[in-house]
Amino acid sequence: MHESLTKTTSNQFARTELSRSAWRHLLLILWAMWWGGLCFYAIVVVPIGTEMIGTVEQGFVTQQVTQWHNGLSIVFLICLWIEAYLRSSRTLWIVGALLLAINIGLVAWHYWLTSMMDFQDQSVPSDFYAKHAVYLWITAAEYFIGLALPIWLFAQPRAVESLSDKHE
Repeated sequence: MHESLTKTTSNQFARTELSRSAWRHLLLILWAMWWGGLCFYAIVVVPIGTEMIGTVEQGFVTQQVTQWHNGLSIVFLICLWIEAYLRSSRTLWIVGALLLAINIGLVAWHYWLTSMMDFQDQSVPSDFYAKHAVYLWITAAEYFIGLALPIWLFAQPRAVESLSDKHE
């Protein structure tokens, strides 16, 4: 009896560890798609697109791509909050709340900027880029949080939590 109980406990532990490992890999993939996609698009696609098809035309491409990025942001944010719950991490809850505020700002600003775009004539008003600058600053905040996030998300959870939660 003792041997079967030990085997059962060992199997449950192995399944739990496998599930935890798969979950952490999913988080890594989602973070990489969310943050890496943002960086790759901003650093590579926008400059090349602007050079090849022009600033205004590239803006219309970006308008469509941004919808996908915003959707991915929501999926990542939900998973981040699940991780915060699993770890009972105030730090991850706070980071998630900041990212939610940023995402709400980005979606709202994107909606407003889209309303200024003339899709038929492929044009924007002369003051569009001054207003678009605000969107870029909000995106910069998203970028820097994404840059720092792996410190809390992928480091050893207990070590990071013991450091950050002592100061909260």
